[in-house]
Amino acid sequence: MKRTVKADYSRTCEGCRFLVTEPWLKDVPSFRCGADGRCKGYIVGIERLLPYIPAWCPQMGQN
Repeated sequence: MKRTVKADYSRTCEGCRFLVTEPWLKDVPSFRCGADGRCKGYIVGIERLLPYIPAWCPQMGQN
């Protein structure tokens, strides 16, 4: 039986070891996922992180 992983709305990507912060515009930061997987490089926030952890996060299945 295959387990379905859903987005985790109880927390954000803050503190994830794979979170990469880059400059977007002047003083506005953007946040990218650096974890290996099909969505590596996906933006998980501009100025602030998304209010959830996406279901595609490779770390979701390990927790």
